[in-house]
Amino acid sequence: MKRSKYRLGRIGRLTIDRIVSIGAYLDGGDTDILLPNRYLPSNAAPGVEVEVFVYHDNEGRLIATTMRPLVEVGQVALLRAVSVTDSGAYMEWGIHKDLFVPFREQMQLIREGGRYFVYAYIDHVSGKIVGSAKLSKHLGNIPPSYSPGDEVSALVYERIDPGYRMIVDHTHWGMIYSDTLPMPLAIGAQLKAYVIRLRDDGKIDLSLKPIGYGRIDSESERLLHMLQRRGGRLPIGDKSSPEEILEHTGMSKKTFKMAVGTLYRRRLIRLTPTSIDLNETISTPEA
Repeated sequence: MKRSKYRLGRIGRLTIDRIVSIGAYLDGGDTDILLPNRYLPSNAAPGVEVEVFVYHDNEGRLIATTMRPLVEVGQVALLRAVSVTDSGAYMEWGIHKDLFVPFREQMQLIREGGRYFVYAYIDHVSGKIVGSAKLSKHLGNIPPSYSPGDEVSALVYERIDPGYRMIVDHTHWGMIYSDTLPMPLAIGAQLKAYVIRLRDDGKIDLSLKPIGYGRIDSESERLLHMLQRRGGRLPIGDKSSPEEILEHTGMSKKTFKMAVGTLYRRRLIRLTPTSIDLNETISTPEA
């Protein structure tokens, strides 16, 4: 028996096996997959490879399309609800079929026209691609294997104190702190980010800037951005109490002193008994 060559719900390359009146059948290994006429490339012929997305049509048949779906199996995307029925919601998918999200997979009642984060997966009962808005069922189920400095894809999920909750590579939860950002982030934006550290709770701290030679650590970077956003001065110093430091920076006194030491050694700040000041060569944002 031939081994299956296609991956349901994922974009991949398949070979045209034969041309028929309604399109072309692609070699799926142990099954044929129809590529309808409207998707045939101009050079369509047996043996030609095409890049396609494979899914089930409304009759349960395997269909291929050259259209790009808004989300593939194993991914999360912010999708718009195009209709709601007694059994669930249908989300715009970017192909000639909508992605079904059953009621049991909704965190809140999905309403037509609303935009919701949806994870696409293969239902183990029906074998079809469905969506879930219950992201915590699908994210963070295995320990992250990243190292500091690794580049990742980060989807902006929501704004919370003290920053933005992110979805990292469609597999884990992460965080970018507001004090490290030059401007607000748009919910649903897909960004390139870099791993700062792995937290004990399995979540990942991120930065939009690469961490490498000549760069400062994440807490020092946070403190530098605080100074830039607050006019170049913070009214705390080495003699300040842990409570004052926590109130102004959200850091413990130990972390604060380490961050200050890093910035001072790089001649980015000046210290007084009661304040920290940016050096004049470091710019602050305009009001």
